[in-house]
Amino acid sequence: MTALTVGLIPAPGMPRTLIEKIIDDLPDLAAEFIDTDCTFKFEVEISPLASSSEYINETIQRMVKIKEKNDWDYVIGITDLPSLSENRVVVSEFDSQKSVSLLSLPSLGFFYIKRKLKRMVTHHLEYLYKYNEDSASFRSTELLTPTVMNISRETPIEDNESTNRYIIKSYIIGWLKIILGMTYINEPWSIVTNFKTLVSLAFATGTYVAIFSTPWELSIDYQPWRLIALMLFSITGMVLWLIYAHKLWERSSEKTTAHYRWLYNLTTFMTLLFVSVANYGILFILLTISVSMFVPPEIFNEWTRADENFTIMNYINLIWFTTSLGILAGALGSTAESEDKIRNVTYSYRQRYRYNKLQEEDGDSN
Repeated sequence: MTALTVGLIPAPGMPRTLIEKIIDDLPDLAAEFIDTDCTFKFEVEISPLASSSEYINETIQRMVKIKEKNDWDYVIGITDLPSLSENRVVVSEFDSQKSVSLLSLPSLGFFYIKRKLKRMVTHHLEYLYKYNEDSASFRSTELLTPTVMNISRETPIEDNESTNRYIIKSYIIGWLKIILGMTYINEPWSIVTNFKTLVSLAFATGTYVAIFSTPWELSIDYQPWRLIALMLFSITGMVLWLIYAHKLWERSSEKTTAHYRWLYNLTTFMTLLFVSVANYGILFILLTISVSMFVPPEIFNEWTRADENFTIMNYINLIWFTTSLGILAGALGSTAESEDKIRNVTYSYRQRYRYNKLQEEDGDSN
């Protein structure tokens, strides 16, 4: 029975985490879908793969060096950086002759990432294996189709180490997938707790506002659309303030093309939007407790034109109103507690950091 060693090179962060979760399942999947007469051993080496989004050649050459160093039969790289070709989203790159492939994790979208990654890694290995076996038949068509729909296989026309690539056909679906995928990889839930000062200030502001009768009157008089508009305004205001305060907006530069810059900025906005909505929900819960304790129903109904039959709804409106005011005050009066952690949610910052680290490594090796 033939034994083959497959090297997996995930980027740090989410790619590494996901690979560690699925690696134990890969040998059985490879035997089932590729060759039952082979045993597949999977090994992992972490690498930044910093240039993958715009400089495929550098990344493939780096993976080939790692492959030769470890004496692997095949190599599959998994990067968390996006890749575009003529504004369409690239899913995979293959250098079949060198038995190397690269998967762009953001192209898999937001949902069922682990399952999709498992299937795609298996398919990449099958692609490289069948090429080396000089076989034109690919049993993996059924494996690939449910993973990422509407994919076309193309040969790059530009001067590129890649001999084949997968591209999502639809511009709209492709960009939607990649933005959601990049947002997921940013792990916005991991930085929600980085805004304790902001939430504390917002909570103090909301509680203080809630003890006066004027907000009570306004919350009763406001129609639902006004409360919704105020909520959207406060959340959007918080996102824009964080982007401004921490200089997270990627500006025009020679290092980053316009399309990647749009991707980075949209992902930053979506990530901070997730964080802001989560903080809004946390503040709403805290103010529900606070208002319930400090605003007696009798006084609320006496000092306002509130209908006693709708006391619960009146309280919800008051909490909703004060939450929006509190978020606005908290956002303007405070920023994130860890500058490095909040800046790390931007892809351009992360990419430059990794690129500089690779340059240092290359300098040390020389």
